[in-house]
Amino acid sequence: MRILRGNDWGERLQRELANTSCSGLDFMQQRTELLKSDVHSWVGLIHLSGRLCYLKFYRAKSAGQNLLFRFGFARGLRSFDAAEKLMMEGVQVPAPLACLRLDDGILLLTEGVMDAKDLKALWQEPLAAPEQSQLMSSAGRALSGLHRAGYCHGDCKWSNFLWSQHGFYLVDLEGVKKTAASSKQQAKDLARFTVNAEDLGVSKQNFELFLDSYLKESHYTRGATIHAIMPWLHQLRARHSIKYGRRGQQILGDP
Repeated sequence: MRILRGNDWGERLQRELANTSCSGLDFMQQRTELLKSDVHSWVGLIHLSGRLCYLKFYRAKSAGQNLLFRFGFARGLRSFDAAEKLMMEGVQVPAPLACLRLDDGILLLTEGVMDAKDLKALWQEPLAAPEQSQLMSSAGRALSGLHRAGYCHGDCKWSNFLWSQHGFYLVDLEGVKKTAASSKQQAKDLARFTVNAEDLGVSKQNFELFLDSYLKESHYTRGATIHAIMPWLHQLRARHSIKYGRRGQQILGDP
């Protein structure tokens, strides 16, 4: 076990792990409230030193990747470093606390956001019209803030917009990259958000609130922005249709 980032919180998490003899995955299953998981990563809530935290475990996909982990090439590290940079730019993300390397993977500890829900989960609840409007406008401002700071997200799906009383936090930052304003990568972020909106049956009126808020904050023109989005949108729609079938309705077309 080795602390890669965040000595103070790393030592606290290290002590918790030292009290068990389980693997990283077993620790996640036994000591956290699991929120989501896939084949190679798990996210859960844990109380550490009286503070609510997120804990994400990245299990190595192969012996080769585990070797890369040992040399510091890991998604958890990229996420920690990206969060530090974004916070310095004023982008709202959960504060990174520690990153540890274990024998079977990487643990990333970040600030917990009290009573938070992701945008996808929220949208599937009964919402009044003013609440829908607030969420869409706030999401536009959040993404614009990231792009104005000179970054793209890389996986701009609705589940990575975390809503709390303080607005949206952007999460899952492994794919965040420095990029030029109005770059292809930023256009792909917008297209990814749009595909999710179409899949969830968002009305054109509500989507326009998102887009108007994004454009107002970023000072980009509507025509140029949509022109940049469309190649990615066609590609992502086709991929989404193959994977899930046709769902929802198209809410954005060529200008």
